[in-house]
Amino acid sequence: MALTANRDLDRYVDQELRALPVRAGARIYKGAFLGWNNGHVRPLLAGDSFAGIAYEEMDNASGGDGGRVVRVFTMGDFEHVLAGASRAGNRSAVYASADNTLTVTAAGNSFVGFQLEVCGSNLIVLRIQTTPTPLAGGAMTGELVSAGIKHKVVTKASAASMVVGAGDLGGMIIVTGTTAGLLVLPAAAAAGAGAWCTFIKSGASGLLTIDPSGGELIDGATTQAEMDANGDSVTVFCDGTGWAVVAKKIA
Repeated sequence: MALTANRDLDRYVDQELRALPVRAGARIYKGAFLGWNNGHVRPLLAGDSFAGIAYEEMDNASGGDGGRVVRVFTMGDFEHVLAGASRAGNRSAVYASADNTLTVTAAGNSFVGFQLEVCGSNLIVLRIQTTPTPLAGGAMTGELVSAGIKHKVVTKASAASMVVGAGDLGGMIIVTGTTAGLLVLPAAAAAGAGAWCTFIKSGASGLLTIDPSGGELIDGATTQAEMDANGDSVTVFCDGTGWAVVAKKIA
């Protein structure tokens, strides 16, 4: 129903620090990378959607979901260890494989932000980017065009069964080669509601079939099989329980 009078809304001026509900049984340490799990945060496990960095320690080991809340940095630049860090990786995407471990490997890991600079041996300045972070409506769980940084692009070779990790989502996945096969999506729960990607076929032949995990569906079907020509593309979106095709270009 439309408004018929003025109203006041509470406004959060500070976007940097948020209080988030803690997952049942979780023990969070200050400085931990946190991941979303069933609407609550926990010490990040590879593949979780990134929630931020713990501002403080919080023990909910004996509590239920939301039994405690933890204050979380949801934006900012942080120094952190990254093995093999090089300035060649400046402006590149960075992922987490645990609540205290960064990696440049996307597959199976959680996107957490971008490397801005190398400030010491195996030490970087990480600009975190939490999820979901919509740019202009909708919900997205991967990198956005922001401050001159573009959506990520992942390149994978076609195979009989090519696995797509939750960390691969949030941008373009270019599938090279001519091998017909499956593009196996991560479980919807692992991807999280709002996860998306665009598959682009870069190969002259070989049918590519998008295959959701287990018994999950895509547009109500078990698979989606249309990409068989060079340049074909399909964009998929996760609602947390399954997948939908939201755009496609088929020759």
